[in-house]
Amino acid sequence: MIFTEANPVKLIFDTAHNAHKADSPSPVLLDISPPEGVALRGAHWVEFNQIVASRGDTVGLVAPIDDLNQALAHTGVHKNRPIFIVDDSQGLSAARLAWTLALCGIEQTHLIDGGRAALLAAGFETQSKPAEPEATPRLKLIEASPHLCTAEMIRQGMQEAERPWIVLDTRSEAEYLGLDQRSRHAGHVPGAIHFDWQRCFDPTNPGFLLPDAVILAALAAQGITPQANQTLAVYCQSHRRSSLMFMILKHLGFSSVRGYPGAWSDWGNRDDLPIALPQAQQSA
Repeated sequence: MIFTEANPVKLIFDTAHNAHKADSPSPVLLDISPPEGVALRGAHWVEFNQIVASRGDTVGLVAPIDDLNQALAHTGVHKNRPIFIVDDSQGLSAARLAWTLALCGIEQTHLIDGGRAALLAAGFETQSKPAEPEATPRLKLIEASPHLCTAEMIRQGMQEAERPWIVLDTRSEAEYLGLDQRSRHAGHVPGAIHFDWQRCFDPTNPGFLLPDAVILAALAAQGITPQANQTLAVYCQSHRRSSLMFMILKHLGFSSVRGYPGAWSDWGNRDDLPIALPQAQQSA
């Protein structure tokens, strides 16, 4: 699960397209942008709304396995094939798809830095319609996936004596502080560290990530390092922004990272969970 620059990705697909004999499984290109305009050569479009589910006010849940299989039945995804994913939403939708595939044991996933626009700018060929459907083995969700967590797991993990979990809130500062309320309760998970997902992006090059060393330094300044060997649980409002953070952390070498489907739309709409809210907000 890594990020890749557009030019090497173009080279990979050009080589695969021109090869007469493949010595390794051919790559898969998935585009989870809205299906409008031209298609990237060889890309399979995936509908974002088919890979997520809702239950009442809780959104961003993992879709039922039958829905996932329907969404991906035409793509040819397989655990032995490298999978490249693009979108037009700063990697948010692509990351959510990559995280979902990881829950099914498919981890050879690559997000393209700069997304769909970067591939087009690199000269990636286009075509008038999506790629022809490919046979796809039926996916299965892995029970007790090491990439998944729940509210109850977060509470238990944070209380571990030797290596307590680190919980990372990737929302905006206003959401974290309870100033921007998007669920019944405002605030954040008690003990969660705030790290806005947008801090990972280069303000001088919109849509592209900062260098790895810069992101690692920003995380280290808040006590978060791969060497600590602690489990990180990431959340936002619906586990879209935090899916991107999941992918960034895995790319940076963090070995144990878990995503929380439902995220604050789950925690913040429940009355049985503790919530941290600054005193000024409580008295407002």
